[in-house]
Amino acid sequence: MTHRERMRSALRHEEPDRVPIDFGQDFHNGIHEVAYCRLMRHLGMPLDGPPAVYDFMQRLALVDQRVLERFQVDTRYLFANANRHFELRLEEDGSYEDEWGIYRKRCKYFCENVRAPLANMNRGEIARHSFPDPAERSRYQGLSEKARVLHQTTPYALMAGSAATLYYFSAELRGFEQFMLDLAADPALIETLIDKVLEWMIEFSGRYLDEIGEHIEGWWMGDDWGMQTGPVMRPGLFRTLFKPRYRRLLDVVRSKTAAKICLHTCGATYWILPDLADLGIDVVHPLQPTAAGNDDPVRIKKEFGKQFVFYSNISNTRVLPYGTPEAVAAEATQRILALAPGGGYVFSAGHNIQADVPPENIVALFDTASRVGRYPVDK
Repeated sequence: MTHRERMRSALRHEEPDRVPIDFGQDFHNGIHEVAYCRLMRHLGMPLDGPPAVYDFMQRLALVDQRVLERFQVDTRYLFANANRHFELRLEEDGSYEDEWGIYRKRCKYFCENVRAPLANMNRGEIARHSFPDPAERSRYQGLSEKARVLHQTTPYALMAGSAATLYYFSAELRGFEQFMLDLAADPALIETLIDKVLEWMIEFSGRYLDEIGEHIEGWWMGDDWGMQTGPVMRPGLFRTLFKPRYRRLLDVVRSKTAAKICLHTCGATYWILPDLADLGIDVVHPLQPTAAGNDDPVRIKKEFGKQFVFYSNISNTRVLPYGTPEAVAAEATQRILALAPGGGYVFSAGHNIQADVPPENIVALFDTASRVGRYPVDK
C-alpha cells in the first residue's frame, strides 16, 4: 500500500498493511528542537547549526525528510502561509509578539503567553476590536498548486488544519485565568469573544479549504478540554457555549472537504467522547493515558471504536521521557494491540515530543510501531 492508501484505510476503520505513523511536522505531533538535535546526532545526521523552527511558541523543529523516511512516516502537511503584511520579529532570546497582539516570553524551552491583548477589555470593546484579516490572500497563495503537486507526485497522506480553535484560542486572547473567571462571572462577555473567534475561524477555514480541501485526508482542530483529573470546565458549559459553535464550524468544514475531522484535546477526555461523537468528530488525539478516564485503551476501543479513529494513546509525559527503550517498546506494543485491531488507529508519540525525551526512546517508539503494527495485529 502507499502511505496515502494506508491512512485512508485506517481512517475508514479498515485494516491496512500496517498502522499508519505520524510524526514531526504539525502542531500536535511534532518534536521540540532540543530533542530533535539529540535525535539527529543519534541517527548520525548531526546538524551544522540550530534547526529551523516552525512553531515558535512550542519550539518545534522542522524535521529532515530523511528522518521521516527512516521512521516510515505516512503523512505530509499543508500549512497556511504567514500574513505578508505582518512581520514577526523575534527578540534575542526568542520572545515575540504575534499578529494577534499576544506577547510570548521565552521561558527556557517554550514561549509563554504573558500579555493577552483582550485582557482588560469589556464586552463592547471586545466586540469592536479588530482581528487580523482572515481573508488576506497571502495566507493562501500557492496552496492550491502545492496541494495538487504533492497529491499527484507523492504517495503521502496530506493533512492540514490549525493548532487552536474556539476555547483555547479565545483563552489565549483574553488570558487563561481571566477567561476562566469570566466563564463564571461574565458569560455574556465570553459568548461575545468566542462568537468573534468563531466567525474568524469560519472565514479562515473556508478559504484555506477552498485551496486544498479536495487533496487532504485529515483536517486538524485543537482545544484542550481536560486537566489531568477531569474536565477543564463544567461539562454543561461546554455543551451550551461551545458545542453549538463547534457544530457551525464543522458544517463549514464538511462543506469544503471530505477529509476526516481530527480533534486534538489534551488531558482527561473520556467525559467528552459522547459529545464529540454527536458532533461527528472522526478522529480523537492524543488520548493522554495518564489523565483520568484515558488509561484503559481496551475499554475505550470497545465503547467508542466504531465512532472514532484513535490517534496515539502513548504516555509521553512518563514512559517516553523517563522509561527505558524496552519500556517504551512495551508501551507502544500495548497500545497497538489494544487499539489497532479492526483498523481505526494511527500511531504517533502522543503529543509533541518534548526536550527531555532521549533519542534512544524515540527510535524504540517508532521502530516498535513499524514492527508490531503489521496487520493482522496479534492480540
